[in-house]
Amino acid sequence: MDSKKDKILKGWKGIPVKSLVNYINNGDVTLPELIAAGLDKDPEKEKDIRAAMAADEAQAWDDAVNRGTTEAYAAYLAKFAGGKHAQEAKKAKQGLDDKMWEELQKNLTEAGLKEYKTLFPNGNHVAECDALLEDMPWLETKRRNTIAAYEEYQRQHPGKHEVEIRAAINALSDDNDWHNACVINDSHAYKQYLTQHPNGKHAQEARNRMQAYAGRDQFLDDLRRDRNAYYVKDIQDKVENGVATWDDIARILGREEVDAIQAFDEMSDLPISIPPETLQGNTTEVYFWGTPSSGKTCALGAILSSAEKKGILEKQPCLGNDYMTRLSNIFHRNDVCTFPPGTPTESIQEMVIKLRDKKNRQHKMTLIDLAGELFRSVYFKQNNMFLDTEKEQTLETAMNYLRDTRNNKIHFFVVEYGTQNREWEGLTMQNYLSSMSMFLKKNGIFKSHSIFKKSPTVGVYVLVTKCDTIDCLPDERPERAAQYVKEKLSSFWTNLKYTCEKSGVRDLKILSFSVGDVFAQKLCRFNTHDTDKVIEKLLTKTPYENEGLIGFLNN
Repeated sequence: MDSKKDKILKGWKGIPVKSLVNYINNGDVTLPELIAAGLDKDPEKEKDIRAAMAADEAQAWDDAVNRGTTEAYAAYLAKFAGGKHAQEAKKAKQGLDDKMWEELQKNLTEAGLKEYKTLFPNGNHVAECDALLEDMPWLETKRRNTIAAYEEYQRQHPGKHEVEIRAAINALSDDNDWHNACVINDSHAYKQYLTQHPNGKHAQEARNRMQAYAGRDQFLDDLRRDRNAYYVKDIQDKVENGVATWDDIARILGREEVDAIQAFDEMSDLPISIPPETLQGNTTEVYFWGTPSSGKTCALGAILSSAEKKGILEKQPCLGNDYMTRLSNIFHRNDVCTFPPGTPTESIQEMVIKLRDKKNRQHKMTLIDLAGELFRSVYFKQNNMFLDTEKEQTLETAMNYLRDTRNNKIHFFVVEYGTQNREWEGLTMQNYLSSMSMFLKKNGIFKSHSIFKKSPTVGVYVLVTKCDTIDCLPDERPERAAQYVKEKLSSFWTNLKYTCEKSGVRDLKILSFSVGDVFAQKLCRFNTHDTDKVIEKLLTKTPYENEGLIGFLNN
């Protein structure tokens, strides 16, 4: 009896094209076998068979692509193992295999692994799948996928999966360290990542970022080292030019400080007033001496602002009233304050005030902001150099105040910590201070001009400003400030000390001073601690009104 194939080959002429195509697709016969049986003698029928087969394959391929499943591609390959899209079908099927395995790694479960084996019985990852199913602790470790989980498995199952564990830990460590580096986002962090993973998968990106962030990191390192390393406008420019972000700076200085830097606007110049020919009587004259940039004006502003905040300041009519009012507003408005611009070096400002003590008694005093130019004028005088008329007049005005013995006097010499070698017109602060102390000594400024009276100078103080920059605890600042003056400004201090001793001045002290936490050179978070010490000193050294002669003399 003939087989089915034999019947098809013998009777192909009477079999319709569609039926022959079905036989071919079902594997009952092949097209080459039909051609050998004589189909080539009927080219039209052969052509129709080929066209129908092509249409069937195209339809099968469209179905496989549209469904996009393993079963669909397998069905196509079962019918058209050597078809036009066979390689694509195999590649797509393999892609689904790998994709499912990759997705499975995100949540390894026994059910998921068994499903994989069902769908891909001959898949690319069957061996690994079987290994996981046979070792459930390893399956759980893979599912957790943490360094701690791999290390725990290693302790409990020594010798198993060593290569995989090492690779997994390295990969996780690489990613963790890269994430941490990106959070810190500076060249130091990326350098540390490269040290740990010189050939890590993010190594090139780390090198690229290190190179790109070199300027940024230098800027931020400078700020970490010194909050005043850059002027506020320079910081604004750095952000505007993309060197760093406000968030970068906020992590170093603080959010409120960054807000103040962003909102910063230079204060207008302080007014200039004409000093009076003579100072008022029945007051205590408080002189503030200081070279340019010593912090003298800020110290005065802090004293007035703090006193006004406490409600113990009463301003009196005087020529410097506008100057005094503006000074008292510098530290009065906000917690973060803006420093004033430098005052003219040739001006002398008179500010008459009353301060109320804890017993509500008023102490009248005249604060005199002496011109920084006086130091230069005195140096010229000491060295017989030419002094123009205007500077000569300013010096003479100051000397007339100092010679007038009607009122008691207090002197504050304001010096900035660490600036003994700062130059002003070719001379250092040390040069100017030494010259001034010798000048005061020579002219007997602290002495009484009558043998029947004691010295009108009731206190001389060296006020060391910007002590917040000293690298020490706040409680250590007074000692460090005193050490600074005695060691770095020794000539000035020795002459001042000698002059006070010879003049009968009993209260000579070095005081540490800071207006608070200064940043960006022009901004400050105001702290009244040191300012209050100066106010207390002023109240102690000045008589209160109606104190009487005995109390006044004793003071």
